Parts: sequence; C-alpha cells; structure tokens
Amino acid sequence: MGKDRGPMSGASWELSEGDDLVTIRTPAVRVALRRDSDRWVHELGPADGPSWLASVEDSADSGDPARIVSPVYQEVHHHSFDDDDRRVRLLLSGHLHKHYFSAVLTVEVGDDGATVIDFDVADRCRDQVARLAATYEVRLGEPETAGPRAASWPLGDAVLALAAGDGANLTTAAEGSRPARVEVVANLNPGEYTHRLRYRWTWATRSGRAR
Repeated sequence: MGKDRGPMSGASWELSEGDDLVTIRTPAVRVALRRDSDRWVHELGPADGPSWLASVEDSADSGDPARIVSPVYQEVHHHSFDDDDRRVRLLLSGHLHKHYFSAVLTVEVGDDGATVIDFDVADRCRDQVARLAATYEVRLGEPETAGPRAASWPLGDAVLALAAGDGANLTTAAEGSRPARVEVVANLNPGEYTHRLRYRWTWATRSGRAR
C-alpha cells in the first residue's frame, strides 16, 4: 500500500492505512486488516479493546486446492471515489493455487447507529471448486441464535449478527472452551468459472435492532 498515510474520515468512520495495518473505525466497531506473511488477515472488534473475531486462513500448501477455507487477500486498496459520510470501501484481491479472489469490503453506519460490514467476494477459478467458504474464529462463546442463514452473539445491550446472502449458508461449531468457529459457505454453480460469496456482519443495539 506504500508508506503510511494520515487518517481519512467521514462523519461516521475513520480510515487509517499503513504498510502492515489498515483500520476502519466507526463509533462502535473496529475493522482491522493486518499483514501476516503472504496475505492480509482481518479482525472485528469494539472501537477499542480485544477483538471479537478473526478470519481463519487457508495455508499456502493447503492439501486440497478445490476446497477453500477462506478467500486469500494479498492486496488492499481504498476505494475512495465511492466514499460518503457514512460509508467507506476497500478493494481486496489475492490468489491461492489457481483461485483468483477479489472482494469489495464496505463498512457503513446507519441512521440508527448500526455498523454493517459487508463482504462481496468473487472467486475466479477454471479448475473444480468443491467448496468456497469464509471462516471465522468467534471469541464470544455460544451464539444467541443460530440458523442456516444467520447467527447472532450477545454483547450486553448490543448484538453482533452474521447473515449469509446470495444463497450461501452458515455452519457454526463450538469447540468446548475454545472459541467457536463459524463458516459462510457459498452456493456453487457447477460449470461456472466465477463463484460468488456474500455475507455481512452487523453490530446494533438491541433497541435499534428491534425497530
């Protein structure tokens, strides 16, 4: 991304960019992308404090190239021409094996103060794709609700929710006292060379969520 840049901001967000860390902050939520070896990993958490969750990554020598644990991102760029006071976007891209990933990451604050973190992912691959997922380690314990398309975790007087879009499904698994793992799994169309995966995390107060 080049040398560190000073922070940029709208009315409801602030973006800080560096060679090894890119951070978007809203009044309630922090989205952090960190460079880790050959890729950028990402975390969600409160504006200040320990993260709630982090992406789980494929290894570079993954044994099954047809099954993707999480998209791989090696480039991060600010999509500045589409910003407004409540929304900021990043463009993510990378590759693993013969998969070429791209994604638009949008962070937006609604009129009710809710923060939405939307991922719109494409995987272009001319080889067989048996599974395309985005996988997270969630450090908030058992979900409050869990279903095939949505799950939520309590945060005091707020809720963190995950929703799958475009026909994707969710799977959640608790591992005893360890953090839970949640996967968003794409609905694949055999014979196509571009596969889509769409999902969003939403932080909202319980009163705002009920409106």
